[in-house]
Amino acid sequence: MIEFMDKNILRREAINKRNELSLEIKSKYDNLILKKVIDSDIYKNSESIFIYVSFGSEVDTKEIINYALMDNKKIYVPKTDKSKKEMKAIRIHSLDKMIVDKWGILEPIDVDKNKFGEKFDLIIMPGVVFDRSGNRIGYGGGYYDKYISAIKCKSVKLALAYDFQVINKIESEEHDINVDCIITNDKFIYIK
Repeated sequence: MIEFMDKNILRREAINKRNELSLEIKSKYDNLILKKVIDSDIYKNSESIFIYVSFGSEVDTKEIINYALMDNKKIYVPKTDKSKKEMKAIRIHSLDKMIVDKWGILEPIDVDKNKFGEKFDLIIMPGVVFDRSGNRIGYGGGYYDKYISAIKCKSVKLALAYDFQVINKIESEEHDINVDCIITNDKFIYIK
């Protein structure tokens, strides 16, 4: 029988390891991940991409967003309503017209309903820990699980992580949304 480590412990340990990365190593890893993303067929074949805006010690997605915008991709980023525990995908044309919420996360200022997205070729999902079966541990809010279930989107779901964030096995729950592949600084993991 497999023993599972508590999700909160795994989350805390992975965040601590991320926070301990030197700026030089983090920048090097982020550049390796960026290159793997933009060189992938998954990215090249995607016209519309829903991607989180990184904060803190997460893998930097801002460079990916800027590159994709220059590459004429339709880019959507999350806007959350914490009181309702809801998330929407809002189309952006630049990271300039964003505000920092009270958790330090960049979000779109404008929530014009005409900019809502629900059909994507690629969803780049955040997470803290992942396993080789595509299970993920996020920050505990369940926003992505709820949102992706609600829109019934069948697009490719990709995670970005540093190698140490990928472990052999995570205990998952029925409502958890898995990723289809994981790009790390060293590997491109396709989930079977």
